[in-house]
Amino acid sequence: MAYSPILAIVTGVLEVAAGVYALAGPGRKPILRPVAIILFLLAGYQLAEVAVCSNPAALAYSRLAYVVITWLPPYALRLVVALDGRRGRVLRTAALVYYAAAAAMSLWILADHGVITRSICDLITARYFQATTFAVAYGLFFQSSLLWIVFGAGLAMAAAGDAVARKHLANLQLGILGFMFPAIAVRVLVAGSGDILPSAMCHFALILAASLVALVVRERRSAGRMASA
Repeated sequence: MAYSPILAIVTGVLEVAAGVYALAGPGRKPILRPVAIILFLLAGYQLAEVAVCSNPAALAYSRLAYVVITWLPPYALRLVVALDGRRGRVLRTAALVYYAAAAAMSLWILADHGVITRSICDLITARYFQATTFAVAYGLFFQSSLLWIVFGAGLAMAAAGDAVARKHLANLQLGILGFMFPAIAVRVLVAGSGDILPSAMCHFALILAASLVALVVRERRSAGRMASA
């Protein structure tokens, strides 16, 4: 079935608007900036996928899509660190490691034009055909980073003395789980060659975007209460 870009465009526009909203008002900037960057990265993937599916033979667009989503995990970990009242060394170190890993993966994607060999699109998803070594390395990088975010948020939540921070961490954790499991289920259930996981994850990441908007609304209210106290 022919690819339709409507869902990706609408989702991308909503995520850009949410990112602007996160930056445009009161609240703690060390929290709101990574939230906005995550939202802009999610929107960036949606628009990159539209470009991929408008010309699947132009693999530069496919590599761009991968570079964009590569930076989601380190910024999500940065948000966990910002919300971690303990200022634990383990989470800060993990965030730095994944920043370095994201930079290395991005350089690999940009320097080696053989990492993605083909792209096809149907309905609302893009399918990517990857070199085996890259697919294994990228899968380990991305899936392990999601586990760090989920469990790191849980550890920070358990130790948080600030009720607002606990709720923020719960929003991030639920948002990650809310796109991770449905995307994996779609990958397992939908037949066909090629890897649809990046595309499925970024479509379901609208759940993460909604969770982050709820975080921003709470942060605004908290800042307002502090200002009027």
